[in-house]
Amino acid sequence: MGWLFGQTWIWCLIAFVLGAVVAWLIAVLIYPRESDAFRDISPDDDDGGRVA
Repeated sequence: MGWLFGQTWIWCLIAFVLGAVVAWLIAVLIYPRESDAFRDISPDDDDGGRVA
């Protein structure tokens, strides 16, 4: 019965790693870069980030 316990943990670990890799790939490939949202803001702007 110990082999079943060991196999269950191994399969759970494999599923977790696979899910983490898929989630990372989705986040990197599908969603746009966060830096694109701040491209038009210059570092010299001193309005506190408010939009006029």
